[in-house]
Amino acid sequence: MYDPLASAPNPFASSVTSPPPWPTTPHSPFDQAILPKPSSPKPSTPEKPANTNPYGREPQIYGQPTPGLVSPNNNAAVNGTKFERSAPYLRVRITGLDRNRRDILIRFDAQTNLSNFTGTTYRNVSRSYVEFQRFAEQIVYSNPQTIVPALPLAQTSAPTDDEDDRLIKVMLQRWVSRICEDPVLLQDEEVRSFIESDFGYQPTVRPKRKTSSGFSLLKRGAPDEDEELVAARFELTRLEGEFFEAAKAVDRLSRARKAVSAAHTEMGNRLVNIATTESHPPLGNAVRKLGRVWHNVGDIDSAQAVSETVILGDALGYQGINARSAKETLQQRSLVLEEYQTAVKTSIAKRRNIERLKASSNIRPERVDEALEDLEEVRWSWLVPKREVVRT
Repeated sequence: MYDPLASAPNPFASSVTSPPPWPTTPHSPFDQAILPKPSSPKPSTPEKPANTNPYGREPQIYGQPTPGLVSPNNNAAVNGTKFERSAPYLRVRITGLDRNRRDILIRFDAQTNLSNFTGTTYRNVSRSYVEFQRFAEQIVYSNPQTIVPALPLAQTSAPTDDEDDRLIKVMLQRWVSRICEDPVLLQDEEVRSFIESDFGYQPTVRPKRKTSSGFSLLKRGAPDEDEELVAARFELTRLEGEFFEAAKAVDRLSRARKAVSAAHTEMGNRLVNIATTESHPPLGNAVRKLGRVWHNVGDIDSAQAVSETVILGDALGYQGINARSAKETLQQRSLVLEEYQTAVKTSIAKRRNIERLKASSNIRPERVDEALEDLEEVRWSWLVPKREVVRT
């Protein structure tokens, strides 16, 4: 019998009959229910190595705080990385600058795991710029075996106080980070004293050096056998002069550009004045627009002059100071060589004195003790310059 509700045969359907979407065999109510199969567990992905970047840097998560500074030891990042380092380190972060009438007050936080420090975290430490200058001079004096970068100046060529404070903060942060990355300076007691002092920083009293007489000007200095360091000293002397000359040239260019800016602004003012007295309105409107164009050109020249001074002039001037600091460190090395040779000669003379005492028939005990003390003092005096020369 023909069923009008049955679906019409599809001429494009395949000859294979598909199973119905529901079971055709009847089931009793006592049959066991067919439950869906549990999903198979996801395959475990192999762990990537810790450093997969071809440039040798670990990947960082956006917005994640930098590891180390004022972070508890038990804290960890999202990927399980510990914030605390196992290697010796010192981290300093400058948090703010306060200006008063006489000096700049610099606030910073510090964290370290060095054994010579009494603590690990130091918050809201305040030091003035004068104390920073004393600290820089002291570490240069006490560490002749390493080149200490020059301390940035306390003022820039920025047009506003806020921009000036921002640039000084950035430059001081770079300088402090460089000091903290030097393995020689990390072990210096002056660094610990600078951070841990409660009531300001006072550098250690320096021993006075022996002043040379006027006849020493004719005396030739100790020869330096390291040709690379000698060539570097002459190269730094040349770079110092070129950096300062370039900074002066940028300053002259900035002054000339400011003069051109003032001339353009004056030209714009005169054109605007002419436009106000012009009887023909279209011509007056055109002259007024031309005056505004000259005003804009003058503003662009003024902004360019300030940018050149801040970006190029200040950077070249600081690099000149930096080259001078490195040159003075290498010159200090030659002085250490002279002290070493002088100490060796004195030690030889003291040894000869002891040999004379041994060969003498009448030996006084006080003279023997005095000679031994002098020899021991001379030995220590030439061991220290020798270590400094070797480290350099």
